[in-house]
Amino acid sequence: MPTFRYTGISRAGIEQKGTLDADTAVLARRKLHADGVFPLTLSEGPSGREGRFLPSLLGRKEFLPLFTRQLATLVGAGVPLLGALQSVTTQVDDPESRKVLLGIQEAVRGGAPLARAVEAHTGTFPDLYASMVRAGEESGTLPLSLRRLADHLEEQARTRTRVRSALTYPLLMAIVATLVVVFLLTFVVPKIVGIFSHLGHALPLPTRILIAVTDALSAGWWALLLLAGALTLLSRRYLATERGRRARDGALLRLPLVGRLAHLSALSRFARTLSTLVSGGIPVDRALRIVAPVVGNTVIASLIAASADRVVEGATLSDALRPHLEIPLTLVQMAAVGEESGTLGEMLARAADAMDEETNARLSRLLSLLEPLIILVMGMVVAFIVVSILLPLLDVSQIVR
Repeated sequence: MPTFRYTGISRAGIEQKGTLDADTAVLARRKLHADGVFPLTLSEGPSGREGRFLPSLLGRKEFLPLFTRQLATLVGAGVPLLGALQSVTTQVDDPESRKVLLGIQEAVRGGAPLARAVEAHTGTFPDLYASMVRAGEESGTLPLSLRRLADHLEEQARTRTRVRSALTYPLLMAIVATLVVVFLLTFVVPKIVGIFSHLGHALPLPTRILIAVTDALSAGWWALLLLAGALTLLSRRYLATERGRRARDGALLRLPLVGRLAHLSALSRFARTLSTLVSGGIPVDRALRIVAPVVGNTVIASLIAASADRVVEGATLSDALRPHLEIPLTLVQMAAVGEESGTLGEMLARAADAMDEETNARLSRLLSLLEPLIILVMGMVVAFIVVSILLPLLDVSQIVR
């Protein structure tokens, strides 16, 4: 039976180290939990790899779910908040990560609430995080709020991972296809078609276009790079303005196929985040104002902000959302049912799940079309190159005369 080494925290907040025998790491963790010890590291034998909960990822989105889950586990087990923060801090090796966590730890030691300590590090913790923590501290349900927050952050991380994984292969195909075409136009085609430009005979239009493109790539590639860099810089400056973001997000929502995906993604993020906040005891109007900046689309965000104003005036959430055509009727109806039954958070979570399922289905269909589309475009470009070369060759007798 393997032997595992562990470092953990007892229910009293005391760090413990030791070894135990178990068939698997899962059973080892269960044994430790049964003994009232919550493991921070676990390794098999002297050469095993430690299962750290908190890699040095502070400032990255992947850090927050791990940090929150670990903190929720320790606080929920009765470990004092300061002791839990100290235990978490000892598991981080990165200097910047440790600096932020030590700052939070010192603020809590000085008597500040965790929410206020977190708010001092807005570059790492979003407004949603501080609001959920504050709601938990005010209601005396901090472990529950942290668990809900961890669930929310983990779901967001899973969604990002699914999207990145789904897009990896098509993007790789597109990059390879582009490099192949650039290589052909830069090194191969000029040597073949160069002889045609000195024959003194009118060349077919495709051949003239091909020669012009190869000349531009060969002689003016640096100008093209400068132009691309200038356009990128100007675009980034424009998109940094409120007008630019609204124009971009509005155009994105109107795109075929991709627009529906962006719309569903923003609505799902809205419903799931609002569900987390409402379930944590935050008032609906305040929750709407917190959600608006994090939906990822300024058009949808402006509708949410307008709905928050109506809620402040006394309207229900469903009535506030109903006038906006961008908000689907199904979401409005589920919000109304949740308000009537007192299960608004649960109904919003169900709506988010339904939109996530539709998003995944549409994304799968889009990706199934994207791969053959890339192959088709690549084939058309190669076919154009081949035709541009063959046309003068087929008419070589007239060119020679």
